[in-house]
Amino acid sequence: MRSLLIAFVFSSFCLSAWSQKKEYLNSEFVVIEEESVSSYTRTSTLKDGLYDVTITFLGGQMFMTGKYMDEKLEMPHGHFVFYNQNGNKEAEGDYHKGMKVGTWKRWNAEGAPMPDRGYQKAPEEAAAVKENSNKANTPASFTDLENYIDKNLRYPEKAIVNGIKGTVYLSFVVGKDGLVRSPKVTQGVHPELDAAAMQFVMGMPAWNPGQRNGSAIESDVILPISFE
Repeated sequence: MRSLLIAFVFSSFCLSAWSQKKEYLNSEFVVIEEESVSSYTRTSTLKDGLYDVTITFLGGQMFMTGKYMDEKLEMPHGHFVFYNQNGNKEAEGDYHKGMKVGTWKRWNAEGAPMPDRGYQKAPEEAAAVKENSNKANTPASFTDLENYIDKNLRYPEKAIVNGIKGTVYLSFVVGKDGLVRSPKVTQGVHPELDAAAMQFVMGMPAWNPGQRNGSAIESDVILPISFE
């Protein structure tokens, strides 16, 4: 009844070694093994701390170019361009840690401009500099988080009945003792889902705290939870 899209953004994190990777995707953008039954091809390359990603249609036409923060390619962060199969641009804009920011330009299938869509501005660069200066050797983590969410997150019955769905973004601090503090909804969907997500985070047991030079440190975490 629900599928959960889980991604983490920490004020500090480590990137594993990565070389260029090619994958085949079905029509729902799920990785599959067989090229013959795929709808898209995805190529990703680690560059300057981000994953450059290109997705093409089965016929080779460009579908998307963009950047991601994480190895699982679940956290878009940077400039994105989407294309129609005829080669015309469909949309162009920026993501910041999983959220659309600034102005997104749009076009119809024939290439004619459509009204822009505006989103909140990305955080100031000064915040990013401070974030990098506190880089951890090991980020905060939660053992088997996906399984924990699947067993403990409550999808409100009223929201299910009314067809309410979407992704709620929550931010919180994982203390040196691993306890979750100061949770808040940074991007809500609906009061029913926002409240369910907040209740879930407030009831979480201790995390494994982030580590810097062998000592536990506080970590800022953003946790998107999707109700589908």
